[in-house]
Amino acid sequence: MSPMAWVGRSVRFVAAALVAVLPGSFAAATEPPRFTEEREAAALHFVRKHCPELTPLLDELKKSNRPSYELQIRETFQVTELLADLQDDSTRYALELKIWKAENKAMVLVAKLATTKDDDRKAVENQLRGLARELVDLEVQEAEHRVKVLDRELMIARDELTKARDGVDRAAREKYEGLLEKARKKRGGA
Repeated sequence: MSPMAWVGRSVRFVAAALVAVLPGSFAAATEPPRFTEEREAAALHFVRKHCPELTPLLDELKKSNRPSYELQIRETFQVTELLADLQDDSTRYALELKIWKAENKAMVLVAKLATTKDDDRKAVENQLRGLARELVDLEVQEAEHRVKVLDRELMIARDELTKARDGVDRAAREKYEGLLEKARKKRGGA
């Protein structure tokens, strides 16, 4: 078998394996949006920009298993939308993007392991081990960021509670006067 024929066969096999192992990134709980050419273009642009090694596998998947290809495109487009919603929190945006990239690189390597010869297998496993460590580190960073955000929100909530407690008498008086005013208006309008 010629080297190009082996590569073509290998890419087809890896693309088929990819269907089984690609993560649904972001653990999306909702059904991805329907497939459209515009969403396909956006998803492919995103993949080329952030995880180009996935492109040949998607190309092969498009030829060999159109429904799985469309699902992967829909899920990738959904990730782009979720990331767009995070742009106000640049730290979380960067972390989620890094996680998506690392997950997909890892899944490409997992799929490659199915076709890798024994002498090359160790190198792929080492890359996979490095990505596994990177993913764990990113998950820790994500948890630390979540704690910082929650600490900030808790501090704001405590300040609001303190202000509310300090102004109970004034707030009760204002509430009472507002209710009396409503009663006067109802009596006057009736």
